Amino acid sequence: MGLRKAHRAALASVAAAALLAAGYGTAQGVGADTSGEDGGASDSRTEPRVQDDYQSTLTLGDGRKVTVRLVKGTGVQERHQAAGATKWSAWHTLYKTKTDLCQGVDLAEVNGTVSLIADFGLYCYDGEPPTESVAGVGTGELTDWDIDITKDFDGWGDTSLNDDGSRVLFVYDSDAGLYYLRWEQSEGFEKIVTPKKA
Repeated sequence: MGLRKAHRAALASVAAAALLAAGYGTAQGVGADTSGEDGGASDSRTEPRVQDDYQSTLTLGDGRKVTVRLVKGTGVQERHQAAGATKWSAWHTLYKTKTDLCQGVDLAEVNGTVSLIADFGLYCYDGEPPTESVAGVGTGELTDWDIDITKDFDGWGDTSLNDDGSRVLFVYDSDAGLYYLRWEQSEGFEKIVTPKKA
């Protein structure tokens, strides 16, 4: 998780300006994490939040909750709970893989739209980079998620959600430049945008 925090700090100057210029509102969690928590992208409307290395629970602005976990040999699973309810939905697999868990899971939410970042990679726990980077977006009742997998990629560093939750931008700031992936409510995921080669 240390690499992910380092990427967040590096994203502060480059990504925030790019995201605002692109019309994606405020970059959620872009910048140094001054809270001391290992939380990732967040928004004041989405607290409280519980997270460990491979599971994250987020309370949405309307009181609903969502938990996403990475399960060895299975992949990414999600469950959710209605506002004020005590029962959770059954676990639902969003992405199946047998690859090793890697770098944890990050959630963010604006106006009922939830973004998800997760990574998998062979020997990732020994320092190898991810080989499967998951970008996900859940909306509405959180029963259907749009999932995009980027292969042989260093992992998404952060997300930015616009104010009404209709657009999400996944970003990764590398030595080669800024990578980003757009999701729009009306269109779903677009193709990844990579830095221009010099």
